Amino acid sequence: MAQTQPDPDAVDKQTSESAQNGDGRFRIADLSSFHADPDKFFDFSYRQTLHDMVQAVIEAEAPVREDILAQRIARAHGWQRTGRRIRDQIAKHLREVDRTDESSGDFLWKKGTVASRVAYRPPAGPAHRRAVGEIAIAELSDVVEANLALLDEDDPPLVLARLIDVERLSASARSRLEEAIERTRP
Repeated sequence: MAQTQPDPDAVDKQTSESAQNGDGRFRIADLSSFHADPDKFFDFSYRQTLHDMVQAVIEAEAPVREDILAQRIARAHGWQRTGRRIRDQIAKHLREVDRTDESSGDFLWKKGTVASRVAYRPPAGPAHRRAVGEIAIAELSDVVEANLALLDEDDPPLVLARLIDVERLSASARSRLEEAIERTRP
């Protein structure tokens, strides 16, 4: 049985337009070049396609929260929900990544790239925005480190939220930003 593979030129295009675009902006992985087949999702013969999709998301978005990666792949297959069976199938392809356990979930990193601080990637546009809980603490800490004067403000989490273009600061987002501030506080 033939395995479904993405067009190599499309994968190169994905990489160059997302993770490797040089502008330092966050872009959601474009999985449209893959021939997603929901009927084969759990078949052994489809494993290479899933592996390649996982790698495309990791390449474009890492560090990325594990559940977000699973959602991206589920949506590429036309599913609105990401149930246990889908998550378990995707998890089989996460052996080649590093992970960090954070307050908002497990973050997946390219092998050998875990760091306490990495450059914050602002969204490439409205369609590429991330919730605060979807941003690794290492990225949030980078914004704090680059703007230490925010620590002198009356409401540092609010200032940090504005720096990363968060329009509405929920309690959970505030808590996450406070965590980044505490990790960075001298």
